Amino acid sequence: MTTAINAKANPALQEVVRRLVELFEPERIYLFGSQARGDASGDSDYDVMVVVPESDQPSYRRAQKAYSVLWGVGIPVEVIVFTREQFDRQSSVVASLAATVQREGRILYEH
Repeated sequence: MTTAINAKANPALQEVVRRLVELFEPERIYLFGSQARGDASGDSDYDVMVVVPESDQPSYRRAQKAYSVLWGVGIPVEVIVFTREQFDRQSSVVASLAATVQREGRILYEH
């Protein structure tokens, strides 16, 4: 079950969300991985999945834009940008990243 977390508790994470929303106007942004599970160590990064309605750009180009806009945010962030179609298609495969994000992730933003 996916639940929302309060990005405001972490100003740097709040800034990550703000920048990604401004860039992509996404449907959802998820935090997943060790930070979402609560078992992160001091040097853990923030794994973020951005779900956009649609895009005619290849996934590598969307990722480049995300990393570019997050430059200097102050925390280590790994970003994956899926279209809604990619996310929905992969969600039905239990071992896929999208299914894992749905199961274990936390919603940072939802439009």
